[in-house]
Amino acid sequence: MPNNPSTLLQWDRSSGWYDTNMGNMGDNLNNNVIHPALIEKLGNLNGKTILDVGCGSGYFTFEIAQRAEKVVGVDFAPSFVKLCQKKYKTQKNLSFLVQDIADKFEFGNESFDIILCKMVLQYVESITLFAKESSRMLKNNGRLIVVVDHPFHSQFFYAQSLTGKQNPKYKHLENYFSKNPQEKLSLWGKVKLTWYPKTVEEYITAFLKVGLRLADIREIKEAIEGVDIPRILLLEFIK
Repeated sequence: MPNNPSTLLQWDRSSGWYDTNMGNMGDNLNNNVIHPALIEKLGNLNGKTILDVGCGSGYFTFEIAQRAEKVVGVDFAPSFVKLCQKKYKTQKNLSFLVQDIADKFEFGNESFDIILCKMVLQYVESITLFAKESSRMLKNNGRLIVVVDHPFHSQFFYAQSLTGKQNPKYKHLENYFSKNPQEKLSLWGKVKLTWYPKTVEEYITAFLKVGLRLADIREIKEAIEGVDIPRILLLEFIK
């Protein structure tokens, strides 16, 4: 099923603003929290073929291309793909294509050693097809690395809202098990994005059901108002 047209519009209009704020290293969350964990998890990329799903402005895709055999970045927003193709056109082992994560991928079976999907799946209504496609596209013993907002992160603000303390980022929040699409003011407070709540169980079982094996799970914390709460969920699966 194609991705929500309004979601595509939300992202496609924000490529310039996103690129400006991410720069060559990412914003604070990406550079200081996600990046160290990902670099450690990716390990030695020598000779590896990698697919970066939801590459955005491509800064991290470009970084891993410095150490890998071949890297392909895909994004469902044409404006992001055009941006990346222009910025990184001299990097010979790096290419960018338009690809909706909610559709079947054009790549053949067992095409990649590593598939990376960073901060994307929370914006996808159903991850069932992506799970199947990941398993299909991975080589034997290939790895899928998924990074998302920790599902419990928004629940801190949900709990606060029940006491009358509303966070301006979230106009309305629901409990952990709600499946209703929700909205948040994101991208440095400039863009209203639709996201689709999923539990930790749902993120894991979607990939187990297609035959992948859970190899690692990491819950990366962030301190808010003196309280450590889960911020990022990192999952590694092996075919």
